[in-house]
Amino acid sequence: MKKLCLIISVILCVVLLFNSIAAFADAEDDGILTLEEAKALALKNDVQFNLQQSYIQQASESYEEVYDNNTKTDNTNYNSLADRASAAVSRKVSIESAASSSRRAVFERNDLKRASDYNVTEAFYGVIEAKYSLMDAEAEMELKRKDLEIAKIKYGLSIITKNSLSQVESAVTSSQTAYNKTFSELQNSMSKLSKNIGKNLDVFNDKLDMTLNVPDIKSLDLNKIKVDYMKNNSSYYSAKEQYDLAEYKLQLTEEQYDYYYKRLPNRTSTIVEQFDEMLSKAKRDFADAKYSFSEKEKDLDVTLNSQYTSINNLYESYETQKKEIEDTKLTIEQNRIKYQMGLITKAVLESSAASLNKLVNQLNATIINLNTQYMNMTQYSLD
Repeated sequence: MKKLCLIISVILCVVLLFNSIAAFADAEDDGILTLEEAKALALKNDVQFNLQQSYIQQASESYEEVYDNNTKTDNTNYNSLADRASAAVSRKVSIESAASSSRRAVFERNDLKRASDYNVTEAFYGVIEAKYSLMDAEAEMELKRKDLEIAKIKYGLSIITKNSLSQVESAVTSSQTAYNKTFSELQNSMSKLSKNIGKNLDVFNDKLDMTLNVPDIKSLDLNKIKVDYMKNNSSYYSAKEQYDLAEYKLQLTEEQYDYYYKRLPNRTSTIVEQFDEMLSKAKRDFADAKYSFSEKEKDLDVTLNSQYTSINNLYESYETQKKEIEDTKLTIEQNRIKYQMGLITKAVLESSAASLNKLVNQLNATIINLNTQYMNMTQYSLD
């Protein structure tokens, strides 16, 4: 029955995994690549992910073989009852280890998908953030060019010196250099995304969906996140499997110890030592696995609490930035009135409008950061 349940479990996991990517179609109908399309495209082109199904099959077949070999009648002549008891434990542990390997193969396919989704999302947001930085650099460059136009007129009218004009020219050159650097960073970000999804993307011709949603920070449940993390993170998963296997081995050893020890026909010091050592070793192995698992759990508590504090602080910054944008909008409206009254120049009005655009881009960068931190915390909550 246990064998049948394992096979059914593996099949169900595989079916669910196929369903999760079956909806992929080379979409991009509108020419704009969305995050979901990018994630699906990455899985479609991920050789390791697609090969994992064959590893799942191999692990399942290996489990069946181990199960069959270790459930046959044992006709071995052992030197002592302790050896016989140890062999009985080893057979059952071998079956459980093979079952663990089969579960691991399914787990790794899930983990490959999670890692792919994570990397694509990070790269996708990286491109968007680079685009906003490029917008800021371009706006700054345009302002400096307008400053230069005005400076040239003033210089022609002998209002400013040659040195002052040179300083404005240097500012234009610096803004152009900053723009070029930002553009290179955008190209690098696009290349990183291209590598992650297995498709070449071009900065000039390929468009990304720039829609950004603010994650629901208040819905974060640290207890659930911790449970999901320990269940789906590779390191914690391995530690838990080792813990469970050590506990299972100890349970089997105690059963064999109790059964045979009471029936020993001759309790010589040698046979007693063999049984005691067998039980002591199982207890030591379990204690080591339990301690390792407990320490990892404590480390996770510290990590999650730190992440939770960080994302809430960032959300407060997001709220502050929103208010600053609203205040800046009011300032622009006031500047428009002042400009109409001739109290300020057009350059001042345009500068305040550029400041607003910069604040909006900064807010978008903060939203991207919020999403990234939210993803860091919830990446193992697969359901």
